[in-house]
Amino acid sequence: MREREKAGTPAPVERRALTRLVAGSLLFALVISAFFPPDARAQQERPIEAVILRPAPNPTFDEIFDAIEMGIRSRGSALSITERRINAFASAQAMRNGISSDAPEIVFTLGRQADESYRNSGLEIRQVIGGLDIEPGLGSRDGVSLTADPVFLLSRLKTLMPEKRRIIVVYDPSKDRWLIERAKAISASIRVTIVAHEATTLSEASNHYWNILKYGNPETDVLWLLSNPSFVSNSNLPRLVEESWRRNFTIISNNIDHARRGAFIAIYPDLEAMGAQLADLAIAISENPNKRPEVEPLGAVKFAVNKRIASHLGIAISAQDERSFDLILGER
Repeated sequence: MREREKAGTPAPVERRALTRLVAGSLLFALVISAFFPPDARAQQERPIEAVILRPAPNPTFDEIFDAIEMGIRSRGSALSITERRINAFASAQAMRNGISSDAPEIVFTLGRQADESYRNSGLEIRQVIGGLDIEPGLGSRDGVSLTADPVFLLSRLKTLMPEKRRIIVVYDPSKDRWLIERAKAISASIRVTIVAHEATTLSEASNHYWNILKYGNPETDVLWLLSNPSFVSNSNLPRLVEESWRRNFTIISNNIDHARRGAFIAIYPDLEAMGAQLADLAIAISENPNKRPEVEPLGAVKFAVNKRIASHLGIAISAQDERSFDLILGER
């Protein structure tokens, strides 16, 4: 007579089913391992180690850099972030030792002081630059420029004033050539012509501005001011605004202060969203370490409109238009 199975021991049919189940599980594990090696899976789950290097505390700039850092941190578990302040290091050697001990894969530098201090440290950890007005394009560094792609401002202008056909701008060829080239590249798609005048000094720039306002056609032309403080300052901006008001000549700008003082509309950075753009760039670098260094134009922007200037120009800003602006000026 056959012995009974001991208590707790599977019967033959159950053993065969269990064997098939275990074999199937092992096969599935082997297939998964083939497509997703252990290192790759660990990389997917492990956050990117990053350092944010910032200037010493300063009431003037802390609010700006706080917003950028908040945007970087908005990517949550994708980044493991350590904040470092420049004043915590007594020397370039101390910075090199301190940041090296953090073992980051990426170092975000916010502002010119952080950028220069990092480069002087001799560290070769991949750098992502934020809070600087640098020229976009492929090069030796990664980052996001403070200057926005001109398509945002020029497209908004055409939405509000479709009759405008010429955008006239004065620029410094050593700093702003990329911006003018980009504006010309997209000009046909928004049905405008870009007329660009080179200048290298405040005097040259001012002469161009007076001629534009004197000989331009207010019905079809617009003066576009860039955010170059060497060309637009307290020495010439009041007269520019006064003359544009007298001739009903539309001014648009890359500087929010110009809108406060008499430009019709202006574009300015969305600092928190710019931080998120920096974080996304760092994540892309981590996923593809061989990615060529590139500075991206700012894609995170806000818009301001001066309603007093709009009214003077005969432009009705509807409630729907107002909702599309982040800042409304000149209401009183």
